[in-house]
Amino acid sequence: MSKVNFDELLTATVDSVLETMFFSFTDGPAEPEIGSEVLESRLAFQGCPSGTFGVRLSKSSASVLAAGFLGEDEETLTDSQTGQMVCELANMLCGSLLSKLQSDESFDLASPVLVSCENEVISGPAANYAARQSFEIEKGILTATLHLEEIL
Repeated sequence: MSKVNFDELLTATVDSVLETMFFSFTDGPAEPEIGSEVLESRLAFQGCPSGTFGVRLSKSSASVLAAGFLGEDEETLTDSQTGQMVCELANMLCGSLLSKLQSDESFDLASPVLVSCENEVISGPAANYAARQSFEIEKGILTATLHLEEIL
């Protein structure tokens, strides 16, 4: 596998998944959101490479995306529906990103889970960051993070 620019790949993946699955888009790069109520989902994956993927966004942004994804009004969504959508967003982003890698191996994705987060930028292993990008979206910031067990 040739050297991969994970930052560019992550940006293209977020743009594509938000547009096609959530009827939304990014308004460009941003600084990670700190200090507001956020939801974060993370999942592990095995293959070549193996690692973890996380997505974190403000609760208000998650509601907007969930409404678009589910075809519902924001006001009628439950916290459970919004949380499940954040997990599904992490799953779709990770799957889409990994499918773009030119790897001869298949990947096994674990089920995404919501994780509790405090005021850190985004949690996960400190070593082996492959990419972290933050994007301005409607009502907040979406941060996606990719950690790899071995940097390619």
